[in-house]
Amino acid sequence: MKTVLGLLALVAAAGTAGAQITATAAPLDAAPGFDARATPVFSAIPGPYVAFGAASGFLGFDDYDTILAGGSETLTELRFVGGVTAVGGIIDFNFYDSTGANLLSTFNAAFGSAGNFIWTITGLSNLIADQGRLELVARPGTNAQWFLSTSAPTLGTEDRAVGTLTSHSHRFELSIPAPGSLALLGLGGLVIGRRRR
Repeated sequence: MKTVLGLLALVAAAGTAGAQITATAAPLDAAPGFDARATPVFSAIPGPYVAFGAASGFLGFDDYDTILAGGSETLTELRFVGGVTAVGGIIDFNFYDSTGANLLSTFNAAFGSAGNFIWTITGLSNLIADQGRLELVARPGTNAQWFLSTSAPTLGTEDRAVGTLTSHSHRFELSIPAPGSLALLGLGGLVIGRRRR
């Protein structure tokens, strides 16, 4: 049991090591968009939106099936529809495998604006499965919402039988490094490697 708990703690800490997580807001009626350095692999952002009242603690969970071929990938950007009721509110984002039993990675974000928006969170380096589940939890003292819709995903698929409310699904998008970004990262590693010699 100690080994499992130790591993989960390491995975959770490794998810944000060395990364500067930032969250930016766009109006709920904003056109879809993403960071040019990221490639969406699952997207369920469109409304119309509904939400439970703002609450602290568990906000919901939902499944996703990305367009990835299999295995896992590094998440670099997450967009979700919702928000916090007070500036500085913190939400934990927990990623599980497709069974929902095994935690793969986690990170948290503090929000600089109160209200509901389409939030884009960047600076991530979290492991996600090609098929998995995302859970949002508002920290104690934070009241938050995660919006839902009856609209289907525009990229990837989901199972409506899985989630907090099976007639709706939560609004979020997952993006991985764009192919050009990976090449630049590799090139940067070569330059660093050459300098050390």
